[in-house]
Amino acid sequence: MLIMMVQGKFEIWVLPNNLRASSERAANILKNSKYDALFLDVRRELNDLVEDLALGAPYEHFIDEVRRSNILREPISSWEHQFKPIFLALRGLKIRRPSVKIFCYRSARSEDSLIKRAEKIALLILRINSTGKVDVKEWRETIYGSVSESALHINEETDYILRVYHEENLRGKFTIVISNFSGRNILKRLKDAGINASLRYMLLPYYFTPLETLIREAAVMLRKGLNISDERIIYLAKMHADFIRNYILTSCDYDEAYFRWVKDKVTGPNNIAFSSHIF
Repeated sequence: MLIMMVQGKFEIWVLPNNLRASSERAANILKNSKYDALFLDVRRELNDLVEDLALGAPYEHFIDEVRRSNILREPISSWEHQFKPIFLALRGLKIRRPSVKIFCYRSARSEDSLIKRAEKIALLILRINSTGKVDVKEWRETIYGSVSESALHINEETDYILRVYHEENLRGKFTIVISNFSGRNILKRLKDAGINASLRYMLLPYYFTPLETLIREAAVMLRKGLNISDERIIYLAKMHADFIRNYILTSCDYDEAYFRWVKDKVTGPNNIAFSSHIF
């Protein structure tokens, strides 16, 4: 660790979306890591409130202020479910280590795009569960649009990280970036800029949900200038509709739904040979 701090290093921590388990693991590691700077995948407008939390503000006060700010577009309950372990790990951090720097890097446009995509896909899922049919044209347009928009937002957020890196003179410092699977794109940009960076996955093995698999496969096909087949879209869209209907809607929270799905559909004796995963 001392060598890492002297040489300077970016560690990009990859946390699957929505899973509290990955945030809990990240929080436990954060508590024992001597990092100099931390980038959070949280709206930039919340940076001052996160700073107050790190200075010792009560967690309940922090959440009340986030709610009052009306900055988040998603329900604060789902947002808090994922991020609470990390925020608790940061509370009072700057009392003990005043020199640590914390930056929130998510853009408003990125969050708006994510919410709009989620709303659109929710409607498409509702149609499948109501009619049993998949509108392939609409699914393809939605998924391809999502891939293109996400790439633009990731680039802008990485630009922001790089700008802060230079303005705050973080060269030679141990820096952690909390991200999702877009962390791979951030990694490439950082390495292209000559920065010593690496990925660290917080939950392994991780099995991508059908929707995540569809988005990933669509991104690969787009890079090749090809179209994902109608049959593949129908298959994965119906699989995700099943995930929503039989797991999300029948579970207490996302973690319970996801791990039940993994057990039933992926790793159990009656699995569907779902092979998209990271070990």
